[in-house]
Amino acid sequence: MKKLLLLLSLGLLVFSCTSNPNYETNLTIAKKWVEAFETSNIDLWKEVVSEDLVDVAPMYGMGQVDYKTSLQVAEFYVQNYTNVKFKNQVWLPGIDTLTMKPDGSVRAYGTWTGTSKSTGRNFSLTSYHNFDFKDGKISSTGEYFDATGMVNSVGPLQKTVVIVTSHVKPGKIDEYQALMESEAGLKTTRNYKGCTSLEATYNEASNMYFIIENWESPELYQEYLNWRMTEDPSGLVSKVTPLLVGGETGLNVYNPNSLYKFY
Repeated sequence: MKKLLLLLSLGLLVFSCTSNPNYETNLTIAKKWVEAFETSNIDLWKEVVSEDLVDVAPMYGMGQVDYKTSLQVAEFYVQNYTNVKFKNQVWLPGIDTLTMKPDGSVRAYGTWTGTSKSTGRNFSLTSYHNFDFKDGKISSTGEYFDATGMVNSVGPLQKTVVIVTSHVKPGKIDEYQALMESEAGLKTTRNYKGCTSLEATYNEASNMYFIIENWESPELYQEYLNWRMTEDPSGLVSKVTPLLVGGETGLNVYNPNSLYKFY
């Protein structure tokens, strides 16, 4: 029985190799993609990735992205992490889901490890990747792991947390929320240099609107605040204050804060 199973396994291996001639070549290309992150070599990443790339990014909410965005994600990892390794690698040939035959694509399972350059904290997480190829380059890929959790796990031991409260006049929350959701509102705050996250919520019982912001440093938050108060072309603050109880006194910013801890 064992001999029969061995013969069947060998037969399948031979069949896979002979009916999937591009697999070994494409496997080499996929491994170079991994090597680019292990060696912080973004030029190697560009060498093996097609500019027509379609990528399913690992960050929450990003979904499918193009070459330009995928490159930005790759640069983020290369610039912010060191000692990166792809351990416990398992490489497998992919199949066409319609014909169920090998199609030259490559699949990989493994564990990414590394260290944040800014905090010195280590990460370790399992992942799955798929690669498709065209003209000798990666044409589509999917990266499946908890990228957001990884970034948070190696984040700073201290954060600049800013809490903003707005006492909204009764009946004015829809108008206030529309300003917050406009392009000049909280999207602009979140995308401002140094803002790492932003959350907002409203309490109906008190008519209080809460904004919780995380910033890389007090200096970057102050830079943003100065811009918002004096240079913002949208005039958001002047549009918001008439909707608040007491006008400007209905808006309070709690900063700086201390004793931050992530649980």
